Amino acid sequence: MLWAWERPEDLRFVDRQTTGIAFLAATAFIAANGSPNFRLRTQALSLPPEAAVLAVVRIESAARHVAPDMSPWLTEFKRIANLPGVRGVQIDFDARSSERAFYRKLLASLRKELAKPIGVTALASWCAGDRWLDREPIAEAVPMFFRMGRGESRDMSLRSSVCLSSIGLSTDESWPIRRPAGVKRIFLFNPRAWTSADYARVLKRIEDWK
Repeated sequence: MLWAWERPEDLRFVDRQTTGIAFLAATAFIAANGSPNFRLRTQALSLPPEAAVLAVVRIESAARHVAPDMSPWLTEFKRIANLPGVRGVQIDFDARSSERAFYRKLLASLRKELAKPIGVTALASWCAGDRWLDREPIAEAVPMFFRMGRGESRDMSLRSSVCLSSIGLSTDESWPIRRPAGVKRIFLFNPRAWTSADYARVLKRIEDWK
């Protein structure tokens, strides 16, 4: 899975038989009063026909509290989930401990309202010792093994069952020494717009990663 962030991306060179795209569809900014302000993607995105596509929503928060009303969140997520060709939704939110109750409520509400799978990105520590996502209603959690925080190691052991099928990596950083057992999907971030040459290099890197 190639992450396509907020920049012009032409991914028509991607082999849709082996590779999908997780594109940033919107960024939700949480205001001081806790309400969300959704900014939809503005950059051009070209995809191969019938590609496997996930819509990513990035949540950013400067507040320490979030309003409990789920209505505006559900309205926007439904609109994003119903974009043409979207097969599922992925949420990218580095939730503070104080924001986890809100995050749990959001995930539970989305699971009731959306017919499509919901996944999340996860700090690697959430998948090792701090396993608070274990019982949440999500299809998968993708541990992020890049831009890591203090105390996180690229070779930490993943213990949470929701984190074992996928992994998030970046093309401009080192990867864990060994490919974790059970990983079926590799999500890849590129610090610049993807090119066919970048794609070819990362496929070779995956092939050599044991």
